[in-house]
Amino acid sequence: MTESEIEFSLLSNLFGLMLVSSVISWLIFAMFSMRPIERKMRAAQKDTISKWDGPGWRVMWYAWAIFLPICGFNNSRDPLLNPVEVKKYASRKDWWLAAWVFLSVYLMISTVIIDFIFS
Repeated sequence: MTESEIEFSLLSNLFGLMLVSSVISWLIFAMFSMRPIERKMRAAQKDTISKWDGPGWRVMWYAWAIFLPICGFNNSRDPLLNPVEVKKYASRKDWWLAAWVFLSVYLMISTVIIDFIFS
């Protein structure tokens, strides 16, 4: 095997691993974190996003709101989902699941970018 084939193999394996991790974490986070948080927010009449959804993007929106600290990227002026309100209803378990989703997706995207740059 040449050096470029080994690099391609490593990136392909990492991409495949992150793809599987992203799909699994996406589904688990949606079932065990997002849905209970939406129920609590709906009961408090703070839910503004559950009726809106593209092809499952709401999961990433919740993961973003829970995992990232309140800052310029994750501010309380978000018209779709207020991260301050979401964090009130999120538990430590939700934070860990959001971290899993967030990191899996962004590592998967990073492998594609690295492969594009170095090939």
